[in-house]
Amino acid sequence: MHIEEAPGPDPTQQKEIPSPFEEVKNMNPVMAVNVLIQAANAAQGAGALSVRDSVLVASAAEFLTQKNTEAGNEKS
Repeated sequence: MHIEEAPGPDPTQQKEIPSPFEEVKNMNPVMAVNVLIQAANAAQGAGALSVRDSVLVASAAEFLTQKNTEAGNEKS
């Protein structure tokens, strides 16, 4: 019995990564908060934050995302 496998990704067709200088031209508050949260998560994962700092950063991120979600719900 012969089973055909789906072809893998074509290494010659790479997704173009935009310049970060171009990406920031379209920055909005939601994107900015997400970037800061990603940076905080990276710092925490690398052990660069104390436990206190980790709690403060996580709480701040939760606070900002809740406020943003609530503001979005009010517009609906």
